[in-house]
Amino acid sequence: MWLAGSAYLALLGRQFERNEVEPGLLFIEVVVTVVMVVVALRANRMYTLWIAGFQIIALLAHFARELADQISPIAYVMMYVGPSYLQITTLGLGIWLHHQRVQRHGNYRSWRSSSPRSRAIPPTS
Repeated sequence: MWLAGSAYLALLGRQFERNEVEPGLLFIEVVVTVVMVVVALRANRMYTLWIAGFQIIALLAHFARELADQISPIAYVMMYVGPSYLQITTLGLGIWLHHQRVQRHGNYRSWRSSSPRSRAIPPTS
């Protein structure tokens, strides 16, 4: 996400402005949020849900910035950047706890899958 944002700003020849929401950066944020939520719902890991939740908070920072004209630039940056530190911490902790669980209980499936459809049982008369 950082690389895509940097490339976008370089193409425009601009720098990140704390006083306004950049539409391209918002689009990148929306795409990343959708991907993270889909992965979190499919992964058989709890920490992915937390990471996606923090990403939603970061996305909502853009909307808060647009809705509140008087929001402090520092508060906007804290809402926008702050969750990324929590995501990194959650990812590290989640991987460590996953490793501990695998050592204790052995491997388990990585992805959730819906159960196969059951065959329709004809009614008995």
